[in-house]
Amino acid sequence: MSLITTIAPCPFRAAETALRRFLLGHAEALVSIAGLLGEQPAVRRTARLLEELVDAPRLTRRLRLELVELHRLLALDRVDDPESLEAACFARIDPASPAVEEICELTDMLRAHLIALAKSEEGDPAWEEILTAA
Repeated sequence: MSLITTIAPCPFRAAETALRRFLLGHAEALVSIAGLLGEQPAVRRTARLLEELVDAPRLTRRLRLELVELHRLLALDRVDDPESLEAACFARIDPASPAVEEICELTDMLRAHLIALAKSEEGDPAWEEILTAA
């Protein structure tokens, strides 16, 4: 008689892996868009986040917060503040530019990945902000 066991994949690990693949697969576009929406400070922050994701064995609280900040940048959360750099950058973007569609698509995909990750860890207060902000 043989005993066959099946190990169910951890939902959090699966969601985290999918998020990492998405971010690293779209790294160039994310950094480029960060430049459009927040100039060099956003480029540096996004590039640093992507670099840290490569080396980090797991998502730390700080990386989670950086992911939320990246989503906020892409989702144009700060463009309603006329004094913000993001508002100035947004005002320079031509609404007919193909970049606008790419920003929307990447924002939606990032949001979906963040929500999947948050739901896989339902009850973790660190993700409450994501679910309300995303």
